[in-house]
Amino acid sequence: MLTRRTGLLLGTAALAIAVAAGAFFLWGGPDTLNAQTTCREPAPLRFEIASKIERSELGFTQGLEVRDGQLYESTGRIAGTTRINVISFDGQVRTLTDLGTTVFGEGLTILNDQIYQLTWQDHQVFVYDLAAKRQRAMRNPREGWGLTNDGTSLIFSDGGPSFYYVDPQTFAVRRTVKVRSTRPGDIVGLNELELVRGRLYGNIFTTWSIVRIDPASGCDEARADMGSLWRSMSDADKKQVTGSQENVLNGIAYDKSSGLFYLTGKRWLSIFVGKFVAQK
Repeated sequence: MLTRRTGLLLGTAALAIAVAAGAFFLWGGPDTLNAQTTCREPAPLRFEIASKIERSELGFTQGLEVRDGQLYESTGRIAGTTRINVISFDGQVRTLTDLGTTVFGEGLTILNDQIYQLTWQDHQVFVYDLAAKRQRAMRNPREGWGLTNDGTSLIFSDGGPSFYYVDPQTFAVRRTVKVRSTRPGDIVGLNELELVRGRLYGNIFTTWSIVRIDPASGCDEARADMGSLWRSMSDADKKQVTGSQENVLNGIAYDKSSGLFYLTGKRWLSIFVGKFVAQK
């Protein structure tokens, strides 16, 4: 026979389960939010080049972001050291901090006047002020690849088929979104990231593709073949890109004031400036 106490406990348990289920639906597994939407075939995009910036110094670009009329760059360790650089729009590179080869730097973003820098397999996230003076560090249990933010949460990738919304104070995961498409198989290798007008742009590692993802559904809704960058490169650019299999497309930044994107690659001589438009 059910007693009042038993009934109360059962009711409380049912409520707890319902709350937990709701929390899981909102923030939990990779398929909970996005499985409700059927993805469409990705629309083709074209990148229209407006201009090109010639760098004064090469960098193994891992993260790129526009702030205060200049580019902030995180570099990795291969063929160089882990740094945070600023790059003026006329191409002058200035190093704010250099961590040497102690860690392997990855993606970068700026949120609330703080620079966040991932490391690859070191499981550390460094937080700096805008002068790149380190303030603190957080632990990331996954690999660190690309990094951006939505004004509240950090958003990062780990090379797998999902990306993650995390707390900027603790790096605790708030939400996991699996990237989805009409094509079979997982989409992996999502690298440098940039959130622009509610859409997530990302490099697919080692390819000439940039995808645009709807973060609400996880759908790969548009793709750009960035071969146009190769066709616009000087002979010196092309020689640099083909000089190592590591020198792949990597680096997406967006300037809200101009509506322009800045795209580059690892140890590229140039940063390309332009816009994504619908392919006709």
